[in-house]
Amino acid sequence: NKPSHSCCPTHRCCFGWFDKATAKMSKPVKIGPWGGNSGSERDVQPKPTRMGIKWGGTGGTEDTINLDATNYVTEISGTVGKFGTDDIVTSLKIVTSKGVTKTYGSGTGTPFRVPVLDGGKIVGFFGRAGAFLDAIGFYISP
Repeated sequence: NKPSHSCCPTHRCCFGWFDKATAKMSKPVKIGPWGGNSGSERDVQPKPTRMGIKWGGTGGTEDTINLDATNYVTEISGTVGKFGTDDIVTSLKIVTSKGVTKTYGSGTGTPFRVPVLDGGKIVGFFGRAGAFLDAIGFYISP
């Protein structure tokens, strides 16, 4: 039962986790999304504990962060900026409880940050994607 998140610098992202065990303890709160209105809506439903769903285009290099009960996402930040006329997520930075930090993308644009306080966890993602990761939001379990 090791959920994972994969993302690459050109915004082709594989999001595929929803921490079912944590979500059972308290109802997750949906925060966001940040980004634009283009692309198709995407949402990770509560049933899976691990899967891979590609959001966005086909470029870039895939990377994986292995998550479990002792290594979970505690903070996500990033930037939203223009690509042509569309607003897209231009960067993501993911921080885990074990200090793993992964940064993806260019970092240009308007910053956003989702810290989780008092033992909370980011337990899932939702958003919009077409050729790029257009928008991203998060499920947080207090």
